[in-house]
Amino acid sequence: MILLQIYFAVAEEQATAFEAMFADAYAPALGKQPGYVGSTLLRLFPAAVAQEIGGAETPFNYQMELRFDTEANRRRWAASDEHAVVWPLAQGMSSAVEWRGYDVVG
Repeated sequence: MILLQIYFAVAEEQATAFEAMFADAYAPALGKQPGYVGSTLLRLFPAAVAQEIGGAETPFNYQMELRFDTEANRRRWAASDEHAVVWPLAQGMSSAVEWRGYDVVG
């Protein structure tokens, strides 16, 4: 299994719309893909809580975790018609985006 982590910097005024976009468009599009295992949208703790627990600073306040059975199927998703619709939505609500890919080993 592989895991793709995508980090987003989303303005506070876009937060509700970003969360709705994930639930209403992005996750359903993912669900149609061969090899899709699951996904999660994470929102960073508020700054005061992050500071209180000693969390690392980051410019990103949202993270998507996408799980696929293989990297080949994740790449098929990235080349799919559904991705061509929902990726611009996510990217368009963000001032910065970065990602990392992992092999799940445990």
